[in-house]
Amino acid sequence: NSSTWYPSPASPASGQSYVCRGVPPGWKEPQQVTSRLANLMSLPLALAAAIFMSMMSPVLWVFSFFYDKIMFSFLNKEYIYNVSWEDPRIEQPVFALDRDDHVITIASAGDNALDYIIDNAKVTAVDFNLCQIALTELKVAACRSLPYDEFWKIFAENDIALLNARYATLRPLMRNTSTKFWDDYKNKIKSFQYSGTSGWAAYYLFRWIIPICGLGFLRKCIIKEASQEEIREEINKRRSWIRFCTWFLDNVCLKSCSLLAGVPQEQLQLGLHRKDNFAIIFENVLATDMVNDNYFYAGYILGYYTKKNCPRYLEEANYEKMRANLEEGRLELFHGSIEDRLKICEGEKFTVASLLDHMDWMPADWVQREIAAILRNMDLEKGRIYWRSWSENVHSAPLMWLNPRRVDDTGDRVCMYFSTWIAPLKDTPYVIKDRCHAWGDGYQKPSATQMAVTGAKIVTFPAWKHLTSVRGKDHAAQMELFYKCQKDAYDAFRETLLHARPRLIEYIPLRAEGDMVWVDIGGGTARNLEYMPVETIRAHFKRIYIVDISTSLLSIAKERLAKFGLEDLVTLIEYDVTADDVFTKGLPEVGTADVVTMSYSLSMIPDKPKAIQHALKLCKPAGEGFLGIADFWMRGAFEEEMAFPWKNLREAEAVAHREWFNQDGVHLLPDELVDTELGGKTNLVWNERFRGGVPFIPVLQPYHGVHIVSTI
Repeated sequence: NSSTWYPSPASPASGQSYVCRGVPPGWKEPQQVTSRLANLMSLPLALAAAIFMSMMSPVLWVFSFFYDKIMFSFLNKEYIYNVSWEDPRIEQPVFALDRDDHVITIASAGDNALDYIIDNAKVTAVDFNLCQIALTELKVAACRSLPYDEFWKIFAENDIALLNARYATLRPLMRNTSTKFWDDYKNKIKSFQYSGTSGWAAYYLFRWIIPICGLGFLRKCIIKEASQEEIREEINKRRSWIRFCTWFLDNVCLKSCSLLAGVPQEQLQLGLHRKDNFAIIFENVLATDMVNDNYFYAGYILGYYTKKNCPRYLEEANYEKMRANLEEGRLELFHGSIEDRLKICEGEKFTVASLLDHMDWMPADWVQREIAAILRNMDLEKGRIYWRSWSENVHSAPLMWLNPRRVDDTGDRVCMYFSTWIAPLKDTPYVIKDRCHAWGDGYQKPSATQMAVTGAKIVTFPAWKHLTSVRGKDHAAQMELFYKCQKDAYDAFRETLLHARPRLIEYIPLRAEGDMVWVDIGGGTARNLEYMPVETIRAHFKRIYIVDISTSLLSIAKERLAKFGLEDLVTLIEYDVTADDVFTKGLPEVGTADVVTMSYSLSMIPDKPKAIQHALKLCKPAGEGFLGIADFWMRGAFEEEMAFPWKNLREAEAVAHREWFNQDGVHLLPDELVDTELGGKTNLVWNERFRGGVPFIPVLQPYHGVHIVSTI
């Protein structure tokens, strides 16, 4: 239902480009993987694959509707992650933690949180799943009360009998919710390595599916401590078969079994445009030393850790330091979200927010809200925000304004993340603040009758406008008639139609020093402003201009601004933005606007190139000005990669959408328009496409999008 393109963005603050290659630095490119792993599948395997996918496609399509519900049904009943699936070795040189640092992070299985404890930092680890807190707390209790050899036997060698024998000692050191979980679960667990839903998935994958598929040699190689050259020789003997297996993992397991590994749909969508995810991952895993230095995969393949291949918290050399810091109370475990924990901060300031990959799960408004809460409680001089992503680029627009830098994650042993980012807060001139849905009490949801009447007016307008006095008149007169007959229900109806409008306002930048100028072209009723709290508007904007050709819509804007006391800040201009003399009608001086937005107005403006040219003319030069467009689009992302017959069907659908909307004077935006008018004249900051429905016509799902550029 959605597709999003995340470009190689220009840094909004510095103007320097990030080199986003599609895979992290040091990783193999997909075409290299294809040639090295397999060349081509043999004809019988390719035929079998095609037949199998034809049979599985309907099943996977139905399954997708229940994917997240199944995954989140485990919440507070079972832990998902038995191992923290992020390599702390990449973080250690980037964080350079000491006793003055306070890290807020996700608990997960506790492995990374304990790694930070070893580095002497104070750590607040939060998790929405009580069972993840219980797992981490069991490790903490065991470290505090057991000698190292017993700690090792329980968590590295899966000595569950020893766990049960020592449980009476551990139980008083845990909270009630954790003891309630372990009172029951200690009798069910057989191995920590294969516990939790990700552990179950790992067991069946590494102990059943992989051997059945003829790849059991990997386990034998690790047990006999084979060299990497020997492992490579074994792989080369099975090139075609391995290619088929990675294809199977990409096309079947990725879309059906990822929920067991704790990968929700939102995150999964970030990488489905890549054709060979598992081929890339497999090749890069094999480039690591699984025998001696990759406990993530060796642990799952063997079912246990070895002394030379295990997490740092299991190393004897770190045990006493970890215990001393835990006894000192340097680890806090909190059940809830990061936002929940930050609500009870009492003057404490964090220096590091290590967010793992959990922002991949979130829509942009959640990311915005969480980062805004973090910034309110961060040391703005020393603070840095760190995250990983399944996407090869910054995956959520609000994160762009943190001015993140790509971390060189060469040597990452997990090999599951396609980018890693850090944002030192002192480096960005922007702030991220909460947005809102509406001012005051918001909107009353319109009745079905009101929706139907307004929809009928819109759909039938092309027919009955010829019976009125505007016949033969200019575009402005026709648009005024169009809006006049529906102005009272205009905003309410469009809440369910203009799906990219709130995203555009969420994505526009806010300069920390304020004094910004915002021009909203086609802003009509001033509804766009309502996605930003009044106090935020006053704090960051010295002037806002709304330009529209409709008297009726601007009258609604005037009432709205008066009601919320913004008449002194906002100037309403009734004029055609494509007119040559528009700059003499009260707009700010050319080159002085920080932000210019067009929310579903460009598709209704006849002279689109002129509208874009005038919008850019208003923007500040040299990367200081931004143009944001939210609208209907002809195409989604990655359509050129579609195979027959889906590409042809999509082409037919695009034509049908174009003709349908043309009836109402709405002309879906072609990519060629922005390529011609913005290409080479601006830096692309953000480009996003997704599908959104039309009221009363559920089968009509046109593409919506947000396109943001900066001046050069």
